[in-house]
Amino acid sequence: MSNFSPMLKYTWIIIKHKYFLLKIGRRLGVPYYRLLKHDLSKFSWKELPHYARQFCGDKSDQPSFMRAWLHHQNSNDHHWEYWINRSVYHKDKGDCDTIDMSDAAIREMIADWLAASRAYSGFWPASLDKWTWYQDKWNKIHLSSDTKQKVLDILITLF
Repeated sequence: MSNFSPMLKYTWIIIKHKYFLLKIGRRLGVPYYRLLKHDLSKFSWKELPHYARQFCGDKSDQPSFMRAWLHHQNSNDHHWEYWINRSVYHKDKGDCDTIDMSDAAIREMIADWLAASRAYSGFWPASLDKWTWYQDKWNKIHLSSDTKQKVLDILITLF
């Protein structure tokens, strides 16, 4: 039973996250079908046990979690990592090419960020300058220039 308890706890976190995603996603105009299928891969055996162990149990199996996280990014286009062309690496820039995200994926990604903040912190971010997750992550996210501008436009309109 000890291995099952983290999975139950993490399943509850996913359900809360999906509830908050529905709320903010509708406000952002994310198509309903995208909101319903959002993060369904987290319920798969390729992800669930590893996420559950990482966030609600023993964190010692980092390689399995990293494989689960990579599976999640590669299976869900609402993650910016999905839109990185890893086959083209530029040594001079130390980076790969980025591909423009679809508008629906951009809106779902923003909804995902906000819903995760609400699910994990217990509250919605009040503003961009007080949203610590955004402040910590924004400069580490690799987006095409067009996608980055669209994200900023949506966030500015939202806040």
